[in-house]
Amino acid sequence: MINININSETDVLKSVVVGIANDSGNIVYENNPKISKHLKLGNYPTESSLINQVDNFAKLIENEGVEVLRPENVKDQDQIFTRDIGFVIGDTFVLSKMKKSNREPEQKGLAKILENIDNNRIIRPPQNATIEGGDVIISGKYIFVGLTERTNYYGFKFIKDSFPNYEVIPFQMYVTCQAETNILHLDCAFQPVGKSCAIVYENGFVHKPTELYDIFGYENIIFVNQEEMYNMFPNIFSLSPEKIISDKSFVRINEMLSSKGVKVIETDYQEVAKLGGLFRCSTLPLIRE
Repeated sequence: MINININSETDVLKSVVVGIANDSGNIVYENNPKISKHLKLGNYPTESSLINQVDNFAKLIENEGVEVLRPENVKDQDQIFTRDIGFVIGDTFVLSKMKKSNREPEQKGLAKILENIDNNRIIRPPQNATIEGGDVIISGKYIFVGLTERTNYYGFKFIKDSFPNYEVIPFQMYVTCQAETNILHLDCAFQPVGKSCAIVYENGFVHKPTELYDIFGYENIIFVNQEEMYNMFPNIFSLSPEKIISDKSFVRINEMLSSKGVKVIETDYQEVAKLGGLFRCSTLPLIRE
């Protein structure tokens, strides 16, 4: 059995599900503005390029001594972004309620993994709720929930009601039809990093996220601009408080984190970025210590 345990985005990672990029099929679903943009530009990524980048990412994590699990293949299905289809809070696994029906089959790929988790520790949102893991960020006693096109008020209420021992804080995110400005999930505009810092794209929030400044301390916020948000600077992935994986093109933020004592492992993930997600989106952590 897997003794799931997640209480932070930055605790030492022990076990994680990393998505797969093979056998995605011939149909491209325009699930977000970034996908639509790259289809129109004619530079939508090839399956081979996605497989290469996702598998290299998985190997980097494995090389750090972390158990890496992969979903079972679901034929003709995108399966890179495992964060959205399920997530762990404390010792509870939440099976997401997807907004896009074409993404629901992705959850079949988790079947064997879920067989190794106590069924009493698996919960599902009610019918009127939609919630995806990209909109749920945990940091100690706090759970931050993004209200987006993918996660509605009932999804937030489900988390608040299901986890009464946490302080659950909602944020209305800035949703548009433009790839350059749309906030698909909360983790496109915010993520804790290191021992006490957070990466924030302030204009991605409908209202200024003062709660984040109060909790993390304004002096510990690493602000990114619109172009950096579009390139997904906030969507790095923490292996521990002292070590992250980031894209090699994120020069400014990588240097800034390095100056704060965080080791940055760099890789190329820009083909995956064209799909609207990055490192955090591609992972479903099961155990952090």
